[in-house]
Amino acid sequence: MEFLIFLVGAMSWALLILLSIKMLVFVSASLWHYWDNKNAKQHVGMHRPLVSVIVPAYNEEKVLDNCIQSLITQDYPAFEILIIDDGSSDGTYAAGTVWAARYPNMIRAFTKPNGGKASALNFGIEKAAGEIIISMDADSLFIPNTIDELVIPFGDPTVGAVGGNVKVANRSSFFNGHQAMEYMMGLNLQRRAFALMGCMQVISGAIGAFRKDAMRTVGGYPEDTVVEDMDITITLVRAGYRVLYTGRAIAYTEAPEKLSDFMKQRQRWTYGGFQVLKKHRDMLFNPRYGKMGMVGLPYFLLFPWIDVIISLLFFSVIIRVVFLGGFETIFEFYVAMCVIQGALVVLALHMEKEDKRIALFTGLDSLWYNHCISLATVRSGIRFLHNTGEMEWNKLERLGKNQLPQN
Repeated sequence: MEFLIFLVGAMSWALLILLSIKMLVFVSASLWHYWDNKNAKQHVGMHRPLVSVIVPAYNEEKVLDNCIQSLITQDYPAFEILIIDDGSSDGTYAAGTVWAARYPNMIRAFTKPNGGKASALNFGIEKAAGEIIISMDADSLFIPNTIDELVIPFGDPTVGAVGGNVKVANRSSFFNGHQAMEYMMGLNLQRRAFALMGCMQVISGAIGAFRKDAMRTVGGYPEDTVVEDMDITITLVRAGYRVLYTGRAIAYTEAPEKLSDFMKQRQRWTYGGFQVLKKHRDMLFNPRYGKMGMVGLPYFLLFPWIDVIISLLFFSVIIRVVFLGGFETIFEFYVAMCVIQGALVVLALHMEKEDKRIALFTGLDSLWYNHCISLATVRSGIRFLHNTGEMEWNKLERLGKNQLPQN
């Protein structure tokens, strides 16, 4: 029994060290990416091609107006907006036609039979007149310079796609504050780091720009996986295109407000990730595909399960404290973790120009939030092994709380 207690404690500290190294690597790479982009010269007088912004929508009546309002105030001089209704049962298409009538030279609205998000995006690409395609979710809100920032990297002809910075719009609740923290510390820092290393695995569906010729070369969005954003990113990389990230192009998204919706979303993300890994399994640990094959995809395969192991260790430690004591040691472990995370949060707040109140959630995620994500990973793994995933839209309840923050 004493050996078991020692083993659990040693593994806990080893995992803390491993996670600390992981986060330090991510933050270091993110800082490098941040300063490199901050000091980069803007392309004054650069060619500004026509941009087509595609908004795929399925039962998005509550959020569509705010989305389009954020687009018509963009600084970019030449763009069109395509609203693609994918067979909605609410007033989504009607709302789209109202905008199209109000701005006939800028906005077009289409409707089609329900076929899923990738199908709607491909429909939009066929209708698009622009050289650059920007895809976004109907609950996404762009700040005024977002299109401009997304287009700048396409001055390099080797660039096939550019991802942007996704932030949580509805963050007033305790639960959504945790999601805002995760987007800042997890998703966005990782994207900066992987972009610097040349192996970014996902351009978020909430904000992404693509060279239309590149999309046509690879056949458009794949329609055989539930995470078309990750699938198209990997597909473009294996076709030889560069995939970049810019933190200055910002989109605010409406995050789930219910735990059940959150779990549904994360299970879909993870299940889809497993689909993509299976589809592109020839790239895994394959030096032919460079850093994507040796770093990007292996990370996506392994680290979710390391997080599951950490959750199991967490609960084993709780059981140990309840039955055998040792609260002091566990408290020291927790304090050490909070100190490390707190230092990284300060750096992330500076890079992301985020609300400093997010720092109040430092350390709390390890008590419950991270374990919800681990549970979603396990459930998704089981569903994937039993091949019980769905291909249709994964609709979360929209509350219409997608509002840009007031400066």
